[in-house]
Amino acid sequence: IKAVFEQMTTSWLKSAKLPQWNGLTLLGVDGVVWRTPDNPQNENAFSRQKGTQYPQVRMVCQMELSSHIITASAFDNYNTNEMVLAEKLIETTPNHSVTMFDKGFYSLGLLHKWQD
Repeated sequence: IKAVFEQMTTSWLKSAKLPQWNGLTLLGVDGVVWRTPDNPQNENAFSRQKGTQYPQVRMVCQMELSSHIITASAFDNYNTNEMVLAEKLIETTPNHSVTMFDKGFYSLGLLHKWQD
């Protein structure tokens, strides 16, 4: 599924006539937490927040802002920090792009790694 997602995203981004800002692709990064079905496999793979009935997944997505095409994502269990997941998106971020982060991504270390 991951390979199909990556191939589809690459194809869409190449064929779409997306607006740019000063020649740069506009990207955004934000995180989300979602519930998974309550089964033993998800219980082992993901954690639960206290007081919840379902295992939860934390996911960070990178999106092309004008089309809302998700260009990359990283996910792990609920206890994983969003900044850790965001670092996994660095290698897939295209050159000649500008990335905006949600206000929760206030890590100087992350921003330094991102600009390298």
